Amino acid sequence: MSDDKLKSDKKKVEEIHSLFIGIEKDSSDGKYDQMMLQELTTLIGELSTSSDLILQKLSKYKDSLTPTMTLRHLSTIAVPFERYLKKGMADDEFLIMNLDRAHLVTERVPLHFIIDNMRSAFNVGSIFRTADTLGAQKIWLTGYTPTPHQPQVERAALGAAFVVEWEQKNFTETVNQLIKEGYNIVALETASNAIDISMDFNFDKPTAFLIGNERFGLDKDQLELAHEVRKIPTFGIKNSLNAGVAAAIAGYEWRKQYNEQQIKV
Repeated sequence: MSDDKLKSDKKKVEEIHSLFIGIEKDSSDGKYDQMMLQELTTLIGELSTSSDLILQKLSKYKDSLTPTMTLRHLSTIAVPFERYLKKGMADDEFLIMNLDRAHLVTERVPLHFIIDNMRSAFNVGSIFRTADTLGAQKIWLTGYTPTPHQPQVERAALGAAFVVEWEQKNFTETVNQLIKEGYNIVALETASNAIDISMDFNFDKPTAFLIGNERFGLDKDQLELAHEVRKIPTFGIKNSLNAGVAAAIAGYEWRKQYNEQQIKV
């Protein structure tokens, strides 16, 4: 492929990415700017003539764009284009000076995180880092959640992905497996039936937190698989937190209670 063709293809994908962002910001389920949606469909279709096999495959997504689709559906289609451009919803580059403490590492505690359909590689890396500081045993990556094989995840995790066990697997299979193994499944969601994160946890069983997509959270059928749903109370205009921040707050509340319970024993 010539350099000019490469540049032309990349520019087209950049335009597609910008259109996805614009449509997501200005639309609601089934209510889209038809001109923008048509332009998006046309540009994606034009990728079929690319000599890049990946772009040829991406061109087939044009058939999945419909005027009646949900925003969640639109966001799902946007993900492979973001990945192609190596972009994320909240990627950031930073340098943190730190002194790791391998000599102080203690036994891992019975805590897992299941991360489903998370778009931001930065958020996923942040949760890896949080999981390590908590001493959690494992992270499960389901749906289109990026893995540590993606440089942005590895960079945000600051090495935590090398010490925290992780596995990529189907969401329902993961939850059912952990239920069979005796885990208490706790969904983090601002649902009407959610209880406060500070309520006592059940330490007779190991715990696995479910964390969903940054914008849409967890679906109703996913929440029904959980033994309980918990929320983090907020006191401002916004009623929810960044997914990575929520995982840290919930995890630290669990770890605090776990430590207190160990002292009592």
